[in-house]
Amino acid sequence: MLAACNSGTGTQPLIPTVPVNVQLDLLDQQNKALRFDNGVVAIPPGSANGHGGIKGIYVVRQNATTYTAFERNCPYQPLDACATVTLDRSSRLFFRDSCCTSQFNLQGQVTGGPSARPLRQYATSLSGSLLTITN
Repeated sequence: MLAACNSGTGTQPLIPTVPVNVQLDLLDQQNKALRFDNGVVAIPPGSANGHGGIKGIYVVRQNATTYTAFERNCPYQPLDACATVTLDRSSRLFFRDSCCTSQFNLQGQVTGGPSARPLRQYATSLSGSLLTITN
């Protein structure tokens, strides 16, 4: 039975770690989607707001005081060039990776596809209208 554990399938590589330090002003017009529950804003990597992850970050308003931030790099085969999650354009209620077909809810949890890992989540801190995202 022990031999079955060494079947050669290996484990999936992890998303590389990069420094993340982004600040968003929730009153800024470009962040207006974050004024409503389940609103989502995309931050590009290396944006003017700071260091925005490997492939960018999605910020989701869960409620008036809780915001979550997720890496856009899909955790399933994250080193593939196409391993990028996007917000579903029609419903805006989940993220999907068109490369591997994994799907994730707005809390970053896997809802379909081959990914066994949730989206990488970054820490968020709200002070007044300033949201800080770090790792």
